[in-house]
Amino acid sequence: MTYGNDDFVPVLLGTGVGAYNIARSLHEAFGVRSLALGRVALRETSHSRIVDVRASREFDHPEAVVSHLLALADEFPGRTLLLIGTVEYYVNVLIDHREQLGERFVIPLVDRALADRLINKTDFYATCDALGVPHPRSVVLAPHAHGDASVGTDLPFAYPVILKPSNTDVYPRLSFEGKEKVYLLNDAAAVREVAERIFAAGYDDDLIVQEYIEGDESVMRVANTYSDRNGRLTFVSVGQVVLADHDPTMVGNNNAILAVDDPDLATSLGTLLNAVGYTGSANFDVMHDRRDGVSKVLELNLRQGATSYYAMAAGGNIPERIVRDWIYGTPLTYAATTQERLWLNLPYPLAVIYAPRGLRSRVRAAGRKGAKHTLWYRPDMSLRRLVNVVRVDLRYSLSTIKHAHRGMNR
Repeated sequence: MTYGNDDFVPVLLGTGVGAYNIARSLHEAFGVRSLALGRVALRETSHSRIVDVRASREFDHPEAVVSHLLALADEFPGRTLLLIGTVEYYVNVLIDHREQLGERFVIPLVDRALADRLINKTDFYATCDALGVPHPRSVVLAPHAHGDASVGTDLPFAYPVILKPSNTDVYPRLSFEGKEKVYLLNDAAAVREVAERIFAAGYDDDLIVQEYIEGDESVMRVANTYSDRNGRLTFVSVGQVVLADHDPTMVGNNNAILAVDDPDLATSLGTLLNAVGYTGSANFDVMHDRRDGVSKVLELNLRQGATSYYAMAAGGNIPERIVRDWIYGTPLTYAATTQERLWLNLPYPLAVIYAPRGLRSRVRAAGRKGAKHTLWYRPDMSLRRLVNVVRVDLRYSLSTIKHAHRGMNR
């Protein structure tokens, strides 16, 4: 099996749509086949001509991931291996084991100190405050507040509020009844009750209580960026969410995004990333606050977003920039996507039907120019692959319809 080209071999950690996103982007730019490793083989990357999958249940353990990677490096002696994590777990494994892996792989990631400063929301918001980067007003709820009857009674903003974990590495691994990614809560009693459940489940870091920016998908945005190996921002692509996944276990995932121009947000992200010396890809969750017209940053992920193919729809290839920067040493010029283009993770008619009313005309206009779907890639569409892509589409379609009708019946 041939992977990569004479200059590099793409090795991806993860087997979902994020991995296929990167594999497709690299195939479009360089015509290369990627190798993806993960715990299980998922439909998004199965039966593909552009990405090969190797699965191992041992990947639950970081030490096993490292062992598999070192064995993989032995398979490709003398070749340059570009290693990219596509989900938080694998990104953290790479950062924590860079000393073991760095001599065998090119790893375009920040170091642990900066990673902790950015992924821990307490530190992240403090950094944003210091740099003047807009974000929703927030209050930190420390673990020692466990059992404090005054929690949530004297907030500098009104209810309802958002409650979420500051530590997004530990929290996803916890299991307890009623667990959600974020919580929308209506009063102080609800804040105390949910906080008690989270702490009782073994969570021992800060919680964030944050002002709620009201609105449907039309106030939700995402941004994906690339900063070169010298810590200089070279690419920004902002997306307007059209359809979010409303399954409580999938909050934060999106099924349709419209690439848009948001120069003020791009400037804010540049202020943040350049100030901390960020390197590599980053993915931001953003809210556009209608009260003041400002796009406000919620969080940063140390990787490309799984749905960042909307940037490709608008003409921006982040994986290509990684290769130009880290493999070929090509100086990168700054670019931002400005064209409104539509990305989908389900059939186009559903995006039009279930998009917020205020976005539908823009969705139709972008759709007439040609919508992009990560998994529908003509050079990779065998019959077996087609069956899997249709199944993935059906899964997201049924989820979208179910939650849309549940909302209408409330």
